[in-house]
Amino acid sequence: MKISRGDFGEFGPRISGRDAFTITFSAQPSTSKVSVILYEIDSKKRINAFTLTEDFSIGKVFSVEFSGINPEKVCYLIQEDDEKYVDPYATSVIGRDKWADVKTREKTSFKVYSGVSNIHKAWKDTKVSISPSDMVLYKLHVRGFTAGLGMSEAKVGNYKGITSKLSYLKKLGVTSIEFMPLYDFEELFLEKKMLISPKGIRSMTTVPTGKTNYWGFGEANYFAPKASYFGGASSSCEGFRDMISTIHSNGMEVVMEMAFAADTASDIIIDCLKYYVKYFHVDGFHIVGCSAPIDRVAAEPYLADTKIFYEYIPEEILCSEAGAKHLFVYNDSFMNVTRQIENHMNGSMVQFANHMRRQNQAYGFVNYMANVNGFSLWDSYSYGEKHNMDNGEDNRDGTNNNYSFNYGIEGKTNNKTINKNRFKEMRNAFTALFMSQAVPLFVAGDEMAATHQGNNNPYCQDNKVGYTVFTKTKNKTTLQRFVMSLIEFRKNHKCLRAESPFLMNDYKHLGLPDMSFHGSEPWTMTIGEEQKALGVLYNGAYAHEKEDVFVCYNFHYDAVDMALPLLSPGKRWRICFNTAEYDDKSDFTPKQIHDQQSIKVPGSSISVLVGLRPEKKQ
Repeated sequence: MKISRGDFGEFGPRISGRDAFTITFSAQPSTSKVSVILYEIDSKKRINAFTLTEDFSIGKVFSVEFSGINPEKVCYLIQEDDEKYVDPYATSVIGRDKWADVKTREKTSFKVYSGVSNIHKAWKDTKVSISPSDMVLYKLHVRGFTAGLGMSEAKVGNYKGITSKLSYLKKLGVTSIEFMPLYDFEELFLEKKMLISPKGIRSMTTVPTGKTNYWGFGEANYFAPKASYFGGASSSCEGFRDMISTIHSNGMEVVMEMAFAADTASDIIIDCLKYYVKYFHVDGFHIVGCSAPIDRVAAEPYLADTKIFYEYIPEEILCSEAGAKHLFVYNDSFMNVTRQIENHMNGSMVQFANHMRRQNQAYGFVNYMANVNGFSLWDSYSYGEKHNMDNGEDNRDGTNNNYSFNYGIEGKTNNKTINKNRFKEMRNAFTALFMSQAVPLFVAGDEMAATHQGNNNPYCQDNKVGYTVFTKTKNKTTLQRFVMSLIEFRKNHKCLRAESPFLMNDYKHLGLPDMSFHGSEPWTMTIGEEQKALGVLYNGAYAHEKEDVFVCYNFHYDAVDMALPLLSPGKRWRICFNTAEYDDKSDFTPKQIHDQQSIKVPGSSISVLVGLRPEKKQ
């Protein structure tokens, strides 16, 4: 084996030839001695330590090429003075091949090492490009999603379990999958513990706390696909690519949730996003958990075609955007506003109306009614308070601002009236979500009323509390079918999801405004704290469609009569569904109604109508 000066190209390990690889990394300015230590990958036996002189550096950036050794047979650590650590740019992590494998890992004191993957290896992939107006986002956790479906042990927590369910996601209508962390994180919460031998000798050791970092947020090896998800460290790169190419071949996008630790350097964040786009063809990133350099992310040419989702994007950045829409504001705003008014918590109908038409020419928004950091959708209507005691933090963790309501009993119940109301509110939530203009997102299992048993922060629950458990009952399968029909309805009515902001007027002279609000009288929206009903009319002609859509929201306890706006000559209103009256025998087929001037909408429900011309009899 020989060592020589590297090429100072990309940070991290790169295979540079047959039996040769280069490692490029930066050291702290105060470091006086820098070394790379090689180990045998199987035995972890130390091969050699190489101290790097100034011949291997430009400033404090070091690059060294090792030749005459198979990179698949070695792993390494970087050492600065007395501190050894895993390369933050490592393309694989050696030592975490199996999820939470305490017995095996305690033999090596829970150490992990930097690995070298052949990320330059050619692979086949299909380019996917989905317009923001066509997107339906589905958020899942690889382990939780596969464990909750009752799969074989070989598929639980494995990407093959994901690919085996793509047909289900396609049938559901999903276009884009947001994955919770796919990079290699430490799933075992570890702590240092002092040991005292019988002779009184003190030593420090690493032990697991018994708690699991199930979600994977916090410090991690961001450039390495998670070994336990993708067939082990030696095949994690290939396994990750296999999953992505399979998803792409099914016409769907991959969005990675990147939960960078708060102190992650901006350069590492930028390099990481570019890395996954360049080498893995990832379509988008949801950046959470840090003060991300969103200005640099937005301006990065390499990411110009990559969808970027972030909680808050400064107005000056949003307003300067040009070209394809790729920045999206992703936060709880729609959920909070809608839950407040749906659960009768003094919500504002004006705010609700404005959120239904959140859109911008240059950037977009993501709407959801539940996300992982809060109650599941079912729990939003089953619990008035969080129940996080099992997390071991005395119920102090998790948000207190849930805007939830239990509808009579806290948690699970066999009361038919309460469950009927809960499923109705689930249908209300999904209807509001898919009738909104922005990109709709829902969490895996919400379409089947999955529960986390009142835990609104199951970050450490590697069990049925945290998993996406798909239990089948008549009510749940009816809800699932309802969601599928909603997505199909949204797909078939582009007037609901215009890419540009609604102007609320008839600027093209097509007979009706592109979008308009109505109340108990047509063309009149009464504004006041007592007003909890709203009609929203979408003119299909603005999307080159034959059907108009009218959505009647009634968040009063009692039924209300809502005016039906006059349609263009020849068209008549037909009702597709009402959320309070929908059951296992219902569908979305437009049904005739006699009264074309008003419709009675039951309390706490939503009616959806279409305006169309009657079919001519043959």
